[in-house]
Amino acid sequence: MARETDFDHDQVGHLLADHLIEVPRFQRRYAWTTDNVGEYLSDLAEARSKDRDYFVGTVVLTQPEEDSYRRRVVDGQQRLATTSLLLLAIRDRLMELGKDEQARRVEERYLRGYELQAEGVFERLALGPHDSDAYLELLNEEVSAGNEGHPLVASYRLCIEHVTELTPDVDSYTELMEIVNQLEKRVQILVAVASGIQEAYVIFETLNDRGADLTTADLLKNYLFSASGSYLSTVEHKWVQLEAAFEKPEDLVRLIRFELISRVGPVRTSKLYRAIQEDIGQNGTTASAYLNRLVRAKDTYVALRDPESDYWHSEKVDVRDSLLAYRRFQFESSIPVVLAAFATWDYDDACRLLNKVLMWSVRALFAGNIGAKLAEETFGSTAASVSSGESVNQLDVRKSLDKLIPSDDEFRLAFIRYGVMPSSRVKYVLGMIERVESELAGRDTSALDWSSRGVTIEHIHPKSKPTSLGPGAPVTLVDYVGNLTLLEKKLNKNLGSKLPAEKKLVYAQSGFTMTRNLTSLDAWSADTVHSRMTVLADLACRAWTNN
Repeated sequence: MARETDFDHDQVGHLLADHLIEVPRFQRRYAWTTDNVGEYLSDLAEARSKDRDYFVGTVVLTQPEEDSYRRRVVDGQQRLATTSLLLLAIRDRLMELGKDEQARRVEERYLRGYELQAEGVFERLALGPHDSDAYLELLNEEVSAGNEGHPLVASYRLCIEHVTELTPDVDSYTELMEIVNQLEKRVQILVAVASGIQEAYVIFETLNDRGADLTTADLLKNYLFSASGSYLSTVEHKWVQLEAAFEKPEDLVRLIRFELISRVGPVRTSKLYRAIQEDIGQNGTTASAYLNRLVRAKDTYVALRDPESDYWHSEKVDVRDSLLAYRRFQFESSIPVVLAAFATWDYDDACRLLNKVLMWSVRALFAGNIGAKLAEETFGSTAASVSSGESVNQLDVRKSLDKLIPSDDEFRLAFIRYGVMPSSRVKYVLGMIERVESELAGRDTSALDWSSRGVTIEHIHPKSKPTSLGPGAPVTLVDYVGNLTLLEKKLNKNLGSKLPAEKKLVYAQSGFTMTRNLTSLDAWSADTVHSRMTVLADLACRAWTNN
């Protein structure tokens, strides 16, 4: 029976010291650029300066086969090889500074040493055939001319330059020992050890298919539990609550990131675990308080996906349309602002801001400002200002988001030019414009339900006859908002492919103002569609206000 896969946390230095590891012959060669190495060195230095742990990623290994003492690495060779190059550079710099004993200990523990079972001295990390010669030459301090251009050598040169800058004289050699200690104790990895190479590749593909989210959730859980101290039972109970709220681990990680952004500002996914460590520290009280905040944020976050949730109990503010829009447009970058408001403001004020943020997000979407780095950074910094008390009302938030939100003229032009949009979004857009059009006509809009299954999107000029809109009209024009309206399904069923002039009597029976207004049109062409787009754009400026 095959041995089950083991998952555990370790430190990269400790892993190299405790095991003989090899890169299989069929693995790709060392591929990290000097930019990759420079970022790794910079991240390690930052972690040391802030006295915190650093998570370097996942390593997937196999158990040694019967005729070998080595574990094979299926995922993680770039990180392990670069760490070994850094240790090589530390060894060599210690020798330059005359610290031969310390250099010898670094080599024996992390680079090569006597293995009792194998009865010999071996390099602890054995690289593949494309990299082995260059690495062994570095290990033996004798790089040949033929390997001077090898990526391993280039990365080593950067490492030696880095450690030399840190140790300008012999008295500063302890800086090197701090790096060694960091690699041994504070550079964390998640290690998966499979029974064989095939199982290892299944793990590798699963981790890469699901991304880093599963790893981050698992790491955070273990970190919180280890930091909880006497609060362990409380922390464990609240974590179970969080896990139960999400089917997928990546959804939990998304909440974790949004909640953190809502308090501290923009945080990249790749930096999330380290940022949370810094936020929580190693304290049971702070770990428990953090989970309390996270559970409260979970209630808001989950309710954002469910307009029928009991969470939405305000008698003064109707947020249903905004919640439906959040789901249809899949807005995410603004969620930290919403979480911050519900965590710090009066409930009704937070509901009002939810509606406003949705309006501003729709404007930004049409202008092309959603989904970009600017949106995430702007919403993130705004959320932090709400949490800190710097932004205390809608006016403050609007001012903070100013660079994202287009003016009426910009929004009107972007709306006209937007073209075709998904049907789920079109229905919402037409629904909001209908509210404005009905209000301007003096009609009661309280009974309007654009989201009902009994309401359909009607193509005014039939989709089956796109070319009859006029010479030169693009086929896609039939799907433009200007050629669409809302219509009750019971009225729509007999229209088929009739032309607009033949639909007037049916349109006159509709409860929607925008549809009834179509009965005054005598002809329908490409020019008519464009003209109606302009009219709808003016109404859109009222539906999604700028303030």
